[in-house]
Amino acid sequence: MAGQTYLSFNEQFSGLKAVETTPEIEEQVKKNLPLRYTWSIWEQIMQATDGKANQYSDATHKVAQFQTVQDFWKLWNHMPQPSELLEQKRMVREQPDGLHVIDAIMIFRDGIRPEWEDKANATGGHFQFQLKPTLGGGCIDEYWNNLVLGMVGSTIEPAHMLNGIRLVDKLSGPRAANVIRIEVWFSNADDQQSVNMLRRNVEKCLATRLDGSVGVAAKCDTKAHHLAK
Repeated sequence: MAGQTYLSFNEQFSGLKAVETTPEIEEQVKKNLPLRYTWSIWEQIMQATDGKANQYSDATHKVAQFQTVQDFWKLWNHMPQPSELLEQKRMVREQPDGLHVIDAIMIFRDGIRPEWEDKANATGGHFQFQLKPTLGGGCIDEYWNNLVLGMVGSTIEPAHMLNGIRLVDKLSGPRAANVIRIEVWFSNADDQQSVNMLRRNVEKCLATRLDGSVGVAAKCDTKAHHLAK
């Protein structure tokens, strides 16, 4: 839509405006603003295609941790936006043995590994959004940023059920599906009433626009981990 602005940190799509600071705001920012939970950022390195050369757990690495609003933004300002993947870019990390392609960025509560086998995830599940490039980079960025901010800020209820979120690059590579996939992981899939409430709130958070209006959420699939094994 022409002239539409998005919650994106890619300058090409961003509708964010600079906030004029006041002495009161500057004083508030100096104080640590703790989040309800401590969170860890993980990366999943692209695995070799030859059998068991790389197990999932071997390809998954914790890279940072945050527990305050300030620490989150220090990290988030240097994180890639999904829209950058649409420009034929891959997420990479330089290691002593060369560049490694990153298949997924993940943010999970501290103490929970981004694996189905983790006890917090084993009886849970995830909501899955398959986002096609035709949605546009600004829209995809907004979906991602909305969900990350809602999760770490504990504004998506019931917040205690949220274990983490994954941004998976499925645009290219050996398992390409021409989509960017977002997965929101939660605990206790058997509590259907709470899962349904969480799904409604996740979809509302995802579809909320910068002006506060709520658009149409992308198609959401619910996957129960213990049933999918």
